[in-house]
Amino acid sequence: MTVHYSVLIVIIGLFFIQDISCKKHTIKDDPSDPPSMDEAYLIIHNTNNSNGVTLYGNQVECEGCDLKRLMVVASNKSASRIIDTKYAYDLELRLSSSNSSLLCQFASYKFAENGTYVFSIMQNTSTNIMCSIEQIGTLSYYWTPAILGIITVILYTVLVQLWHHLHCRRHFNHFYTIIFHSQATDDNLNIRTLSSLENIQQEAINASNNRTRRALPKRLRSLDTFRGFSLMVMIFVNYGGGGYWFFDHSTWNGLTLADLVFPWFTWMMGVSVVLSQRSLLAKNVRKRNILLKICQRTAILFLLGLSEQGHLIKLTNMRIEGVLQRLATCYFFTAILVLVFERKENNQQETIQLSIDNNIEQSFRTELYKSIIQYWIQWLLVILVVTVWILLTFLVPIPNCPTGYIGPGGRHNHGKYWNCTGGAAGYIDRLILGTSHLYNDPTCKEIYSTKIPYDPEGLLGNLTGILLCYLGAQAGHSFIHSTRVHRVCIQWIISGIICGCFGLGLSQGGHSDSWIPINKNLWSLTFVFTLASLAFIVLTILYLLVDVRQWFTGAPFLWLGMNSIAIYMCHGLFGVSFPVQLDVDDSHAQQLAMNLYGSLFWSFIAGIMYYKKVFIAI
Repeated sequence: MTVHYSVLIVIIGLFFIQDISCKKHTIKDDPSDPPSMDEAYLIIHNTNNSNGVTLYGNQVECEGCDLKRLMVVASNKSASRIIDTKYAYDLELRLSSSNSSLLCQFASYKFAENGTYVFSIMQNTSTNIMCSIEQIGTLSYYWTPAILGIITVILYTVLVQLWHHLHCRRHFNHFYTIIFHSQATDDNLNIRTLSSLENIQQEAINASNNRTRRALPKRLRSLDTFRGFSLMVMIFVNYGGGGYWFFDHSTWNGLTLADLVFPWFTWMMGVSVVLSQRSLLAKNVRKRNILLKICQRTAILFLLGLSEQGHLIKLTNMRIEGVLQRLATCYFFTAILVLVFERKENNQQETIQLSIDNNIEQSFRTELYKSIIQYWIQWLLVILVVTVWILLTFLVPIPNCPTGYIGPGGRHNHGKYWNCTGGAAGYIDRLILGTSHLYNDPTCKEIYSTKIPYDPEGLLGNLTGILLCYLGAQAGHSFIHSTRVHRVCIQWIISGIICGCFGLGLSQGGHSDSWIPINKNLWSLTFVFTLASLAFIVLTILYLLVDVRQWFTGAPFLWLGMNSIAIYMCHGLFGVSFPVQLDVDDSHAQQLAMNLYGSLFWSFIAGIMYYKKVFIAI
């Protein structure tokens, strides 16, 4: 491993040139201000009605919440306000003199960004009220920046592939000219002899290629590509995701793009655990030394996670749990589990010879036994961990909260369980860690108006995180024990289908009112199974494209995947400084352009590190 510290010093130095503070998007209540990003202008005309009215509304994202008062309009008057457009609204119009008198209602009405809406109230008779909402004026091009951003990433990837192809071809031509042309000149080889030699060489290459098609690669470049893609999405999301709600984390239940990447990292870590340990054992590294390496890496990851907080804080207010802390915890338990119950005697044959020798082929039944059944003790312990999560989540009594409650608290369920955010998960964190060591701004805080801290990377979620990490280890076991490419793919696809069935079955198709909803904040069992299912499928596709067919080199995502921890730490510590980010206006176009630029900037830095052979591992 070569590390050019001078390059790193220059790069890090750039980040301290200038600190740029980012604007925070706020909702304006002053109707004289024009609507900004994720805002619309709502006008209520009550000119044909002799009674005062009140408009109540609730964003549908706030499940089971009571409607809030939005506007009060006197008789024969008009009123206006700025309204949020991220989510649809349930609207009800009632008489101001009697809130129980419902005049009209609209279900799941979606306001478009920067639109102007006229809510007209007309009284036909003394008892008949008619309501209508009409959109006037010009809307913003809400989806255009997102579409252009996706096209930009695709074009960037294509250009990198073309550059890689031309770069390799240039080096090959240079090598061919030096070796073969000079050899022909110096040795005065005739054309016939040279042609015969080329034919022999071509036959050897073809024979080698035939063997390579049936052999499994020694390193999964597709895994590095998958890791790098996840990291690029994570950086983009952390920078703001262009201000789009679907590039942000879910409010409570459900899935968005931002919810995918962190669990995928956990799953991929499980794959890497198996591959790295098999490699070390094949080199006759003692298990005691591997155990020391596991402890060392766990400690480094945990400390890096604590340092992510970035500013001077008191120990009494330090957030203990976090992204890297969860990775460290899941890695530690999975790595220990794999190490303790790993057999050493067949490592060298299975990891090196078995997948290369054409004469060695196992039956599919034998491979399934070696991939799954022989690890039954590991599976038993993982199932025990999952059982503990289920028992704690649904059976632990919580003061002033119903047993088994897994909602966001606050306004949820008509405000009955205001201080029950996260149910048992939140209660255990507050009991063991204390409220001062928890994350104080969960994603449910704004919508549900929660008052107590809740940490989405809390203690209880580590249990299902271990399951997710071990499902990744299962993918690694399938890879190292298979002798044919199609068998690896079959095992991964079947594993993905099984996990998907568990995830969708327990969540009843992804509904919030299911047995176990898909929930990133809780790292619920269904969330873990669903994300593992997607990970199995994605890795299968990348494995065929990158490692088997070699239609895709993996770049630029491969660059990020080879230095994932270093790039992740740098983007968090130095990512709001010039030249990575600049202050821009509150518009999706400018926000997305700047956030996407930051992601591509770090991929470029990772590319420099990759070609300079700067690989920073822990």
